[in-house]
Amino acid sequence: MRKLKPLFLLESIAIFICTTILVSCGGGGKITVTAPQVKSPISSQKPIVKVYIENSGSMDGYMCNGSQLKDAVYDYISDLSGVSDRIELNYINNQIIPFNGNLSNYIKTLTPESFKTAGGNRSNSDISAMIETILKQMTDSTVVVFISDCILDLPVDNSQKFLEQCRIAIKNAINEGRKRIPDLGIEILKLESDFTGKYFYPNGSDEALEGVKRPYYIWIFGNSNILANLNNQVPFSGLEKYGLEGIVAFAKEVAVPYTITNKSLTSNVINPVKGDYILTIRTDLSATLQPESAVQNPSNYSFVNPALKIETIQPISAKNSPYTHYINVLIPKGTAIAQERVMLNSPALPLWVDQSNDTTGKDVKKNLSRTTGIKSLIEGAYNSYNKPGKAKNNLTSFTFTITRR
Repeated sequence: MRKLKPLFLLESIAIFICTTILVSCGGGGKITVTAPQVKSPISSQKPIVKVYIENSGSMDGYMCNGSQLKDAVYDYISDLSGVSDRIELNYINNQIIPFNGNLSNYIKTLTPESFKTAGGNRSNSDISAMIETILKQMTDSTVVVFISDCILDLPVDNSQKFLEQCRIAIKNAINEGRKRIPDLGIEILKLESDFTGKYFYPNGSDEALEGVKRPYYIWIFGNSNILANLNNQVPFSGLEKYGLEGIVAFAKEVAVPYTITNKSLTSNVINPVKGDYILTIRTDLSATLQPESAVQNPSNYSFVNPALKIETIQPISAKNSPYTHYINVLIPKGTAIAQERVMLNSPALPLWVDQSNDTTGKDVKKNLSRTTGIKSLIEGAYNSYNKPGKAKNNLTSFTFTITRR
């Protein structure tokens, strides 16, 4: 057996001691919490925003008078134009069809007739191929807004196999996009709009629908640090009046700025309350791209020491604050701790994804609020960021050291 050199052995013992010495937080004394300083990753760069509206035949029904889809797109893209380098407008089906005009004319001419005139193959919708095409057109300074009903054209037979193939195709397309744009982030919004038109069934038949509500989706792709800045300046809350029903987002792990103090925010020295300690993390979670439903869910957080608990998570309403949330962490009486790491984990897919999903493409009047295959598409995006059988992706984390006073 190889003998260890004395110096190496001493260094190993020192490292072991440093990493295992614990400070008891149950003795009643004050503690001091220290944490590293982290710069904000959010970028102020003004991106080129490329808008793509699917003009396949299944989208015609959303082009009716009073359509919330048209109002939502007009309002949201108008706001983005004020914080971007420029806006480029397009239709898309089996090819990208540029629109040569301004945003006002783009919206005014959103009709079934204009969709037909624009051209391309309007007979079916290969969503994975559209997303692959869009991602290939992107650069690190591009933001894409893709609007579609996201209905998959199921085959009459082997529909489950087809859905699985679509999931894999989306995952592969996004994996390729992430190779070119390492900080690629994705946000998917579910909205609802008036619909008057035809619904097309897998067997080639169709059914007329009049004055109903149908879901559609806005996919947003871009460098997550640029998207975070756009979200701060043009928040999705502005779409709530147009039927926003759900948000899911994906991004890689990112270091975000934070400070840790006592609960009164006056000092990093913390007094015990009945032996327990409560520390407050103030942080800017914008760069994780996660909606409030995700960041305010305590089950999405984990600790190196499982004895620690999330007490509360609250948004910060002050407009001049550099932070977005308070995270109050409870260290129970008697817990021994020296160094800790709090992790915000990638959440599971929200319930609305399941509730919105249809796997048959049949009997649309009983499934007006559902979309054929939407879960497979969103799962494809999820699987690009969260590998099956492995630990969930950490979106961000907060490291701190505790010493007794």
